[in-house]
Amino acid sequence: MLKVAPKLRSFLAPSNANKQNVASNYPTPRPGGPVKSLLAISWSSEGQTLIDAYFNRVQIFVPMLDEPSFRADYLNGRRHDGPWLALLNMVFAMGSIVATKSDDHSHINYYNRAKDHMGIDSFGSGHLETLQAFILMGGWYLHYINRPNMANAVLGAALKMACAMGLHRESLPEQGGGGHLIMEQRRRTWWSLFCVDTWATTTLGRPSMGRWGPGITIRSPEESNDLKIMGQNNGIIPMIENIKFAKISTEIQDVLAQSPLLRFDHIAELDRQLTSWYENLPWVLKSTEPCPESIYTARCIMKWRYQNLRIVLHRPVLLNLANSGNEAHASQEEIAVVAKCRLIAKQAIEDIAREWTPNQMLGWNGVWFMYQASMIPLVSMFWESWNTQLVRECQSQIEIVLEAFDGMTDWSLAARRSREVLVKMYDASKRPGTCNSSPRLGPMMVKGEHQANGNLTPPSMNGMNGVHDVNGMAQIMNGLHGMNGHMMESPQMHHVEMIGEDGIMMMDHQGVWDLDGMLWGSFPDGLDMPFDGMTMDFEDAGMPNYDGNYLMHQ
Repeated sequence: MLKVAPKLRSFLAPSNANKQNVASNYPTPRPGGPVKSLLAISWSSEGQTLIDAYFNRVQIFVPMLDEPSFRADYLNGRRHDGPWLALLNMVFAMGSIVATKSDDHSHINYYNRAKDHMGIDSFGSGHLETLQAFILMGGWYLHYINRPNMANAVLGAALKMACAMGLHRESLPEQGGGGHLIMEQRRRTWWSLFCVDTWATTTLGRPSMGRWGPGITIRSPEESNDLKIMGQNNGIIPMIENIKFAKISTEIQDVLAQSPLLRFDHIAELDRQLTSWYENLPWVLKSTEPCPESIYTARCIMKWRYQNLRIVLHRPVLLNLANSGNEAHASQEEIAVVAKCRLIAKQAIEDIAREWTPNQMLGWNGVWFMYQASMIPLVSMFWESWNTQLVRECQSQIEIVLEAFDGMTDWSLAARRSREVLVKMYDASKRPGTCNSSPRLGPMMVKGEHQANGNLTPPSMNGMNGVHDVNGMAQIMNGLHGMNGHMMESPQMHHVEMIGEDGIMMMDHQGVWDLDGMLWGSFPDGLDMPFDGMTMDFEDAGMPNYDGNYLMHQ
């Protein structure tokens, strides 16, 4: 109406006498705590080292910061506004993680300083640097310290904040010298948020909540490629490809949230999209030639994530058959899916063990994806212990995992405890009476995917005489769809039961499922000790005591 009748504006504007009264009609909430001091952070060699580590090992995945201007602001040491202090301290926190070993906890100090400038009111600030700080917090840091549900909530709020700021839609750059740079920063910030939200939630068994759809009109960096803007070079190529991968992942996430057991033609089509994406990656992301560390880090984690999603797509068929016990009568399609799932897991284990290097970005992700992959040979050994050839192959894979975890101990918070739990399950698989008995029917032979020598892989899915321990192991694996599948240590690995509609699992009395993260320790106090007993000073650290079965509480 204002466009049609511009004079209407003068009728709607309050008079000068009423302006003060109109403003006073809106209550102003008091701050939730004491006002934090806004002191500029001066340059230091330690801070420079952390920033260098961030741009070398983190920026490659979320290239939303303009490195020259960020470094210039830090070097000047004059900025003391809240959004800058929040972002700078989150960069310090992530830089501290990827620059040190897992027993260094100095990142906590930077995180706590960042939180001082990231109160709930900051969601309404509409400031790009505040949003970027929340992306680093919810997309990376909170997962590192094992706060997956808090991370999920922060990213959800950040997504709404980004939409309120209009980052989801393409718009013309503002007039002036910096208009194109600002537009590119907004574009990269949106897609960084899109990617980290996808990576964090794909295996949670929850819907994507609409992060991708026809209303998202912002172009990808590929469509706006300008060599003069924010250093368009190899550093942006991983983001361009990660966006494509995240769109496929979002589709898979939504269909698995509806039902983990998909039609076989649907599984094949989704897997075709994934393999096509990987086969068409640019040379720099597939080559084994020497390259900068940042590109090598991106190569490894992108491949591991791709393999993990293929496992997630295929394993419900394996779990469903294993959980069916003596009722299982596998079709040729089911046998082929199981064979492919096992082959992908085997390849993932071998690749991670060979490719990881001593730094926390690769150690953290390597342990996580390898642990996921190791569950496939484990459940296969429990289910088909009578199949000598299969068991030997699976044992060989588990031995590779255990050796790798041993080497990753200094570079992953979860490596030591993950190895201990894996050893217990591995030992249990060798004991009489804990595994499945022989099948009623003989094994069926199917050709494995990409087997150059033509050997046949025996998944042996026909009629299983299910015993309790085997079904328990299958239920453990079923939990890997609804969550990112890490199980708390328990003296007894069986007596597992599923509860709830969200795929939440629990074990009786002595164990508890960790929803997404890799939190190991004795419950309930241990649930807030992700650093193996180190006291953490978090606002949400208090946990009530529970009797009996204990569900993850955040």
